[in-house]
Amino acid sequence: MAGSKRHHFWSNFWALPSAMIFGAVVLTGLLLALDARGGSAWMGDRGWPFAITGKTAQQLASALVTLHSTFSTLYFSITLLVLTLAAGNLGVRLIDRWISDREIRFTLGLLMSLLAASVVVLFSVDSDAAPDRVPRLTLTVLVVATILALGWMTKALNHLGRTVHVDTSIAELGRNAARSLSRNRQPGPLGIERETGVPILACETGYVDELDSDAILREACNRGAFVRFLRGTGDFMIEGEQIGIIIGDSSGDWVNQHLTCAAYRNDTNGPIFECNLLVEIAARALSPGINDFYTALTCCDRLAGVFATALNVRQAPQWLCDKQGTPRLELPTERVTQFMDGPLKALRQAAASYPPVIIHMIKLIGRLPCAGTTDEDVRAFLLAHANAMAQHGSSQAGTDLDRADIAGALETAQRSLAIR
Repeated sequence: MAGSKRHHFWSNFWALPSAMIFGAVVLTGLLLALDARGGSAWMGDRGWPFAITGKTAQQLASALVTLHSTFSTLYFSITLLVLTLAAGNLGVRLIDRWISDREIRFTLGLLMSLLAASVVVLFSVDSDAAPDRVPRLTLTVLVVATILALGWMTKALNHLGRTVHVDTSIAELGRNAARSLSRNRQPGPLGIERETGVPILACETGYVDELDSDAILREACNRGAFVRFLRGTGDFMIEGEQIGIIIGDSSGDWVNQHLTCAAYRNDTNGPIFECNLLVEIAARALSPGINDFYTALTCCDRLAGVFATALNVRQAPQWLCDKQGTPRLELPTERVTQFMDGPLKALRQAAASYPPVIIHMIKLIGRLPCAGTTDEDVRAFLLAHANAMAQHGSSQAGTDLDRADIAGALETAQRSLAIR
């Protein structure tokens, strides 16, 4: 539970900026103390431009406060604009990806921490103070940090603009889903399927947000235990229900320490949910208010890439191994046809009125690497979806030319998916 609280705290958008503001105030206090202990006089001995007077120091501190307040307001306003555009174009469920972007959080924290430091310095400056009481060292460090921050802003603004670009989110969703599917897995230990163990009970109600598989593998190795999960990342669990089994250990409470529960799902909840998000982006792009079928085509490309990875992954129950190579942790494995069925149906229903998208997806289905598979059910499944897309698209097509193009794409896919 302590790990869950830490996770929720640091996943908060304001956690990192708040920590940076606190650190900046502490550092400014230390620099002011150094100034009082001779740092100011030492800087004054360096001559121009460091030997500033109290009045000049006050003007400089005031200018820094104005500068950093302006930059903080500007960047925060732009982030709100980006957030609004992302919610409208990408979908509200992708906002978590934007909020969790460390570079955006760091930039906002940098600007606000410099503003906080400038306010503290302005408060400490006395225009009529003796020269050795002017915070010259603190102001010099603050000016250097401001110059570096201006350089960082050029990169940060470019990154902020790229973040709202829809293709960026589509590419990341596709890569994350494929990476999750292609993780190295091994068959389970012999005889483990027939053994019974201690149940793992859900400690709260919500969605499985994160399974720290590395920590579970490490502790399972130390205990000589094997862990089998019945619920995976993104699945809904009810407090007290069985979500897994531990074999070889008398307690299952330690597993919950490495499991994080969330009140809602986000785009890091596994490949199935990420595929559904890709379909959601495509559906929004094809809505009359946006009418951007090129974005839908990009989503189709990424879905095909994820499906290709899924087709190459063994569908039998598989285990993750510890550092010694011993299978210790089994995560739920869903059959590839179950994994692909929902997204393909949803995409067909959303894209039925757009022949270019239907044609493109049918061609992609025909290109999936399953020609050499011995699983005829998989190829029959893909062929059924290609036929359904062609039928639905043809019924919505407005011209015979579109229907002919759909039929041609289907014929090509049928040749590639011919069942032997």
